[in-house]
Amino acid sequence: MISHFCYLYQLQWVLHDWNDDECIQILKKCKEAVPEDNGKVIIVEAVIGEAKDDKFEYVRLMLDIVIMAHTNTGKETTSKEWESVIQKAGFRSHTIKPIGAVQSIIEAVP
Repeated sequence: MISHFCYLYQLQWVLHDWNDDECIQILKKCKEAVPEDNGKVIIVEAVIGEAKDDKFEYVRLMLDIVIMAHTNTGKETTSKEWESVIQKAGFRSHTIKPIGAVQSIIEAVP
């Protein structure tokens, strides 16, 4: 019997507390821990500007204001900003999957 393991690291409601450079450093550490052949980093965060007429967009924008008020450098992030941060952390690809909630699922592959 052959079993296939996938190594998975999940960050939920973590990265929005930090600026882009700090997020890149955190993600670089995660990338180091994940095997390239069978690993992923799953990021569960809000993505600003995901889709038009999205009923959660105002909640995301309000959350952005709350994060900025409670942290020195935190913010909610657009899909373009996520792409930049993930690429700079050294991941070869990523996908953003809206799930009908305030957060989206972001899969980063080393």
